[in-house]
Amino acid sequence: MNKYTKIISLAFACLFLFIGIKSTIDTKPYAELNDIQTFDGMILKLHCPHKGAAALSLENSDFTFNLSVRFRADYCQDDESQTLLGKVVSLKARQVNGDFYQAYEIKTPEQVILTPEEIEADQGSSTFGMFFLAFLILAFVGYKSRKKK
Repeated sequence: MNKYTKIISLAFACLFLFIGIKSTIDTKPYAELNDIQTFDGMILKLHCPHKGAAALSLENSDFTFNLSVRFRADYCQDDESQTLLGKVVSLKARQVNGDFYQAYEIKTPEQVILTPEEIEADQGSSTFGMFFLAFLILAFVGYKSRKKK
């Protein structure tokens, strides 16, 4: 491994470490959040990407509500997602960027669709992923830089 490859790899490791630390500092438990807003409305559209977290839009609202990865796994199959369209929900969310909100809780009169614990688990696993990626890069550079006998 040449010198420039090591420098670039270590720079990426530092970037992932920085993002992990920033994520750890910025993430507050749901109980400590004081800017939670409640939205009531009918689910107009589900945004279900192939990877990552899902999102939804409510009728008569310009906002997009980010959901959890588990929500995508549970509700974004063709037959499952259609059952949620048109349901009236009560949604607790926090503004994260412009018209984008992070949903923490979604309830219908019959069931709880999303809980704050699911969102905290997603945030925790992504933070862990950043630290793990930084560790892997550092271990790879260390392994490739070892002295050969």
